[in-house]
Amino acid sequence: MTLEARDVAWRRGEALVVDGVTLRPTPGTTIGLLGPNGSGKSSLLRLLNGAARPSSGVVTLDGAELGSLSRRDVARAVAVVSQHAHTDTDIRVRDVVRLGRIPHRGFLGAAALRDEVAVAAALEHTGLTDKADRLWHTLSGGERQRAHIARALAQEPRELLLDEPTNHLDIRHQLELLSLVSRLPVTSVVALHDLNLAAMFCDEVIVLTRGRAVAGGPPGEVLTAELIARVYGVRAQVRADERGRLTVLFQPGPIDVPVESWGASDGSGSPGR
Repeated sequence: MTLEARDVAWRRGEALVVDGVTLRPTPGTTIGLLGPNGSGKSSLLRLLNGAARPSSGVVTLDGAELGSLSRRDVARAVAVVSQHAHTDTDIRVRDVVRLGRIPHRGFLGAAALRDEVAVAAALEHTGLTDKADRLWHTLSGGERQRAHIARALAQEPRELLLDEPTNHLDIRHQLELLSLVSRLPVTSVVALHDLNLAAMFCDEVIVLTRGRAVAGGPPGEVLTAELIARVYGVRAQVRADERGRLTVLFQPGPIDVPVESWGASDGSGSPGR
């Protein structure tokens, strides 16, 4: 079993920010959430991590409704890396990563040998072992993002949710970070803007617009010139090399394609269906 969303909708005031989305990731895969600003990517991640409850539909973890589980139980299985992760305290990298062990601590909060083993493994996975004693302010942007992923891994989750983790990173660090995420032994759901990065690192993608899932599946099947025009309002050429790897080439100038032409979502565009 795994984390699933079934026909979830969420209203924030009068706005319907998620509209009937179904998401059933195959365990161990990397799923990309794509769509323009305001399409519902971050809102869907909030529903998946239990930070918000759906207005209708259900999010389940191992078959149990997420809202029926304690925050500690959810945190033991689901880890989150937000797009604005930061700390105001200048502490060591090791101590940032150790925060991920909080859901596993006993009543008195005493650290156990297992905590230190998990922290060491998370540092190694993210290539930060040699920086474990560095102070936070000495890290580059890419190193800080890796430290927050290490903190999430120290939770020993089965599910990893990342909201725009490549924001503000240069190309090298974007590639390094997503390569790391795609290799991790967890199920990852990643909100992304860059279609080429999604094609390169995601096993499947789900495309959102105005809160609705309008397409889902392997990037090679989903990321077509027609879909990009309809969802993003831009012209693009989509090319595949001899190994089936996609490259999206954008052309200058917007085009006017009404999003309403997609019609209502029926959930059929969800990965893992």
